[in-house]
Amino acid sequence: MHPSQVPVIHSFTANDVREALNAVDNMLQLYEQYKAVRFRVLLPKAGNAKSIGYALLNELNLRIRHVFKGNIRYLIYHHDSNYYALLLLDDESANAFMMMI
Repeated sequence: MHPSQVPVIHSFTANDVREALNAVDNMLQLYEQYKAVRFRVLLPKAGNAKSIGYALLNELNLRIRHVFKGNIRYLIYHHDSNYYALLLLDDESANAFMMMI
């Protein structure tokens, strides 16, 4: 299965670090509701996608460690001509979709 076909709880677009940090807040709220990590974050190819992605992953790892005891797996892929995508999955979801990431 291609990563773009993995069903997610919610997709976010982060064009800058501020939007990435807001996405983390929303992810934590959705985690409380669904008890699963299945998110896609679109990062602009034209922008500074690498630093936005690092900021998002660092903040998410720092904050989710207090409520989530498992591992979060991530995969970065070319979503389309304008965006990279960061797919975030918990271990159970990654295994269910046979993603070896």
